[in-house]
Amino acid sequence: MKKIFLFSTAIFMMVTLGACGKESLKVKDNQSTITTSKNSNNKSTSPKFSAIPKHTTNHKEAIMNFEQIQTGNYSSLSGDWQLIKATAKNGDITDSTQVELSITKNNLTDGQITMNAAGLNDNSGNHKLDYQKEQGTLVANLADDTSINYSIKFCPTGTTNEYNNRVRNLIVIWTSNNNYTEVFEQKASNTEDKASSDVNKRNNDLWNTDKDDKLESFISQWSKTMNQDYQKYDGTNELKVSTGMSYPSDLANETVKGQQASIGWSKDGKGSYEYNVVAIYNHNGTLPPLPNRITYCFAFHNGKPVVLVDQSRDGGGDFEETQNVKLNSGFNEIAKN
Repeated sequence: MKKIFLFSTAIFMMVTLGACGKESLKVKDNQSTITTSKNSNNKSTSPKFSAIPKHTTNHKEAIMNFEQIQTGNYSSLSGDWQLIKATAKNGDITDSTQVELSITKNNLTDGQITMNAAGLNDNSGNHKLDYQKEQGTLVANLADDTSINYSIKFCPTGTTNEYNNRVRNLIVIWTSNNNYTEVFEQKASNTEDKASSDVNKRNNDLWNTDKDDKLESFISQWSKTMNQDYQKYDGTNELKVSTGMSYPSDLANETVKGQQASIGWSKDGKGSYEYNVVAIYNHNGTLPPLPNRITYCFAFHNGKPVVLVDQSRDGGGDFEETQNVKLNSGFNEIAKN
């Protein structure tokens, strides 16, 4: 009999877009210059998992304790577990299988086999276990040869696997008898549920700090294609432009397409304005005639993302929707994700 434990750590992260650029007086805002496993006696192979990078961390990694597990102490695996997959030689039998995994400090059992400090016990008796660490996982094998082999693997959140897309701890119990495999998943804790809820809430916001960071990164890259540099309103200090306007306070004096409009600053894209501005970027031109500027306001109009641009040189400002395709598509992509 043979039994394998898997352990590794989770890794998570995200892709950002680049940001806004630089234009001279004669360049319109829409012109851009650039575009291990082991074999059983019947030669069946137990499931394989890949270790995650060493720099990845997850609170589950800190909970699962290899040293304790090898001594028969399973307190680091406490929690509720549920069967998510069961397969046999003839295929998937999940729906027709009713089995539970029970873990206490000193015992781990699925009703057929039991693990403890003495080893692994099944219908044929008790068997000593031999532990090995393989590619960031803990593998428990039977120390003696038997007619039926087992493997039990502990696979922590983040481990590359075929069962739950790395989102939960797994315990996989396999036996060479009919090539039977049980996959148990640890249920989310209340802390995990809250974290997941918080992430979903952030994703449902019109605007948040994550999206703002992505926009800043996008502007940084996009501005290079325009051969321009942009200054961002930092959310606290007024952004003063070369033509004398100061934002966001002077948004109240702006028109949109020559028409009086309600436009103002909003952290989350929600508010009572027609245009709720969530980000402001300005480029002051250096080529005569001076002064000249290009000011972009990234806003939500009726809940929809829109990019406004003002290139006026004197008097009150006047915004219009930008014709820059890359800027529009970049902001739309960030806003919806």
